[in-house]
Amino acid sequence: MRSHFLTSALAVAALALGQTAAASPVGSHVTDVAGQGPGGPVVSPEGASLQRNDSGLSVKLTMATPAPGTYTYPSESAFQPEGARPGHPEAFSLWVFVYNHPELCSDGVCDANDLGDTPAQGGAFNGGGHVVGGGELRLAGRVTVHDQPFVGEPVTRPRSAEVHLAVAPHGELQPDVLPDQISTPIGTPDHWWLAQFAGTP
Repeated sequence: MRSHFLTSALAVAALALGQTAAASPVGSHVTDVAGQGPGGPVVSPEGASLQRNDSGLSVKLTMATPAPGTYTYPSESAFQPEGARPGHPEAFSLWVFVYNHPELCSDGVCDANDLGDTPAQGGAFNGGGHVVGGGELRLAGRVTVHDQPFVGEPVTRPRSAEVHLAVAPHGELQPDVLPDQISTPIGTPDHWWLAQFAGTP
């Protein structure tokens, strides 16, 4: 009797899980990573990936580690008043910009003007930080519908939102300002490596 009950319970659980998976498949996408600034050259073909489901977004970005002194460094930020400077090792952070209603972005392009209480309801999230010690930079993060953004609105439409990934360079590692150095924005799109995933209305 007990064995029969357990078998039946497991069968019901498996059926429920199967129905949940069928109703909420994961959507996977890949795209190129571009060099610093909008319209920059491709530095990592298909180096960015995005997975969508009803609970949120999972992102990964891989590219060659920028060599110190070979790129444009941002000026001051809240935790780096002197700005970023070349050094070894260097620190980078990953930012996830999510626009819940991309069809309502101003001028047909989603950017900083669409963050916050705007028709597009965009939000910016810190996807993580990394101190580079090798030739390849790997960053990954997850943003859920329950997460509060660094600025702007939460994710409400993970299946259809437009998603931008940005790698911000913080320059030489400064242990005295960790973890703020890699969890606080620095620079502008002109300083970031970028990847973009289109959304749908």
